[in-house]
Amino acid sequence: MSIRFCAIVAAAMMLFGCGESGPIKIGFIAGISGDGADTGIAALHALELAVEQVNQQGGIHGRKLEIIARDDQKNPETAKAAVREFKELGVTAIIGPIISSVGMAMLPVVNELDIVTISPTASAAEFTGLRDNFFRMNSTTRENADAYARRNIDKGRMRISLALDGENEAFTESWYREFLLTFDKLGGRVLSKVWFNTADTTKPDVARQLLADNPDTIIFVANGVDSAELAKEIRKTDQDIPLSTAEWAGTEQLITLGGDAVEGMELLQTYDRYATNPRYQKFVADYRQKFNEQPGYTSVLAYDAMTVLTAAMETRAPDQPLSDALVTLPPQQGLHQELMFDQFGDGKRNAYFVKIKNGQFILE
Repeated sequence: MSIRFCAIVAAAMMLFGCGESGPIKIGFIAGISGDGADTGIAALHALELAVEQVNQQGGIHGRKLEIIARDDQKNPETAKAAVREFKELGVTAIIGPIISSVGMAMLPVVNELDIVTISPTASAAEFTGLRDNFFRMNSTTRENADAYARRNIDKGRMRISLALDGENEAFTESWYREFLLTFDKLGGRVLSKVWFNTADTTKPDVARQLLADNPDTIIFVANGVDSAELAKEIRKTDQDIPLSTAEWAGTEQLITLGGDAVEGMELLQTYDRYATNPRYQKFVADYRQKFNEQPGYTSVLAYDAMTVLTAAMETRAPDQPLSDALVTLPPQQGLHQELMFDQFGDGKRNAYFVKIKNGQFILE
């Protein structure tokens, strides 16, 4: 019995040692296929760069980081299944998702399985004020949509039509509600609210409905691909009406696919892509060297998410839950601003309005 006991202890010690010396697994989940996949791919690229840099510096307490990536296909059930798979694979934390509707589906599962999840971009106001395992880097629709409402009022655009993406309803409906609260209070009027990406809508139909009441401007609450396609349809009829799109659309594909149709379009961004600070400039240079492309807003926020995650893993006490380490973490320097979570795991970003001019996002 003594020999058997020693053998069991030795085996347990070997297993424990492997767990402590093996790689720290970080799950990544986002839409990396289909329309709008550019946002997920850009976030994954930034995460790969961040992990490579951490590993080059010795990892976390001598352990390398390993990314396990899954495509949520913008499907809630697929996302929930991926979270359960991450649990079985022993991931320490998850970075993602990109869109709020997927985040809403994942929320009860990450809480049930006790997996810290940091979304770089999810912003539906319904996520705020909850002490749970779902952390957010981004500001909410409450701040962002309010900024759009005030900007349009300031520019004298009192009559507005909106197109809303039905595939990310958690975000678009939240954005619309927050926009309407401010816009209505300031005397503005929403003429029409047109849902698309549903079985009974096409882009030309949506464009006709948006223009029907002669609005002062049109806002697309959509991703970059759909915003570009809708802009093209609008410009077939009206070359002059001002167009805006929600912060979600601010990717390179908006400009690439939209071409002349998106010239003059306004949108809010949570970073200044032309910032000159050395930390950001190094990130851009490293990213372009590795992937031969310009980083987008999801790249910046995903890299910042990895910054706070690695800092929390580095500094937490041996028995301290990772979620507690994140909310008590001192401010960390990100690519553009200091990063920190409040007691509920909610972050906040600085905001900048940009306009597309000559195929570039130009700070207003």
